[in-house]
Amino acid sequence: MGLTLISRLCHYPEQNTETDRSHFAMSAETDARQEEVAAMFARHGRGYRWWAVLTVMLGTVSAIMEATVVNVALPEIIRVFGVGHDQVQLLSTGFLAATTTSMLLAMWAMQRFGLRRAFVGALVLLVMFSVLAALSDRFELLALCRIGQGSIAGLIQPLSMLVIIDVFPPEERGRAMGAYGLGIVLSPAIGPVAGGLLVDHFGWRAVFLVTVPLCLAAIALAPRYVVAGRPPPGRHKRPFDMIGLLLVVGALCLLLGGLAALIRQPFAGALAVALGLTLAIAFLVWERTTLHPLLDFRIFREPGFGAAVLVALAYGVGIYGSTYLAPVFAQIGLGFSGYEAGLMLLPGGAVLALVLLQAGKLADRFPSNRVAMAGLACFSVSAVLMGLSSPLTGFWLLALWVAVGRVGLGLIIPGLNAGALRLLPRGSEGAGSSSINFFRQLGGALGVTLIALFLEARERQLDAVHGLQPMQEGFFLIAFVYCLALVPAWLMTGRAPAASPS
Repeated sequence: MGLTLISRLCHYPEQNTETDRSHFAMSAETDARQEEVAAMFARHGRGYRWWAVLTVMLGTVSAIMEATVVNVALPEIIRVFGVGHDQVQLLSTGFLAATTTSMLLAMWAMQRFGLRRAFVGALVLLVMFSVLAALSDRFELLALCRIGQGSIAGLIQPLSMLVIIDVFPPEERGRAMGAYGLGIVLSPAIGPVAGGLLVDHFGWRAVFLVTVPLCLAAIALAPRYVVAGRPPPGRHKRPFDMIGLLLVVGALCLLLGGLAALIRQPFAGALAVALGLTLAIAFLVWERTTLHPLLDFRIFREPGFGAAVLVALAYGVGIYGSTYLAPVFAQIGLGFSGYEAGLMLLPGGAVLALVLLQAGKLADRFPSNRVAMAGLACFSVSAVLMGLSSPLTGFWLLALWVAVGRVGLGLIIPGLNAGALRLLPRGSEGAGSSSINFFRQLGGALGVTLIALFLEARERQLDAVHGLQPMQEGFFLIAFVYCLALVPAWLMTGRAPAASPS
């Protein structure tokens, strides 16, 4: 029923002249970028595509690492600013909510400024907000800087995927997405290690500077390896959907803010959640009627794509919820230092790198949804094992449980990304990329908010501020979400996957 409801909400009339013109324009832009890509291959040789992947992966690593690197500093920030779980989670959910919203602007930014200028400009702004966050002396200012970081990080990820779509043919995108997936899922493993080391030796402020060198490297490489991607001459600038932006921003602020307030102000929180849901429905209705939507729901008519979006939503809930929970569990629940909490995630990062190298090939050769399902099941097992852990479990066994989950993530990323884009017709990959990234980040924002809310409620109920049980139960909830995601993953079928090149 859920997929049927989404399909009905996103239904468009078959006859729409303006829509047809829009599709022709997108195809023309795609052809123009392909000519630039051909020129890049002529200049740099066949290895150009991997230089392009490296460039955008540096940007993606910076954007996603910013989402998670702060987590190891949360216990110190709680102590320094005197805030609780339901307040400090704003540093994560504010970032993720801003990322979710700004992802909808990626296509507009690319068509307005060109692919390269939008990508480089976003990186420059990310550096600026990172430095300002490191200099913040009030919690409110720090939260605003995190929102600024998130609003920029959301632009970087869909733009990066557009570069990969341009330089790889459909039958080779699985292994390309596997390489790109290193940036998406290695960041939560590497970031806490670097962040924990910085927190232990230099304090919480230093964690906000860890991605600056990566951003600068991407800025230096982009003029050489990222196509300009400017709109064709004479093409009218794409109108900006301000009403859609206001609706989605209002919906996210009310939903996430209302959920966070449910414990301290139950009535106000419930009212905010209700208003947020109302605005979310209004956003869906508006986007299906406007000529230039932020989120193109026409692609939901493609068989299997709605299921892929639900998988992306569940994936975001699990990965960001667990990445928020694991460092807090290790430090507050098990007594690890910030560095040890980060180090616990490092072996899983190495395992993840190995899995991704093979998972991309699997996504090219076998049905992508089956690859994603194997990853969902594997991560569920990891979350259950983490939930069963205690101070007697030991550092290396905990690291092993994390590594099991990273095997799952390594299978999900190429299976989901390559599989979802393979369901779409040529010319709509950009809209598909924006949708998958949007719902993944939306799941992340909801996941962190709900996990933090659950921890705060259970700790109050058990009257145990440092209790271990609520955190263990949090892992069980994440496992449950990933088990539920197996259903839409099974339905994530449409066009037959392209044959693997010999």
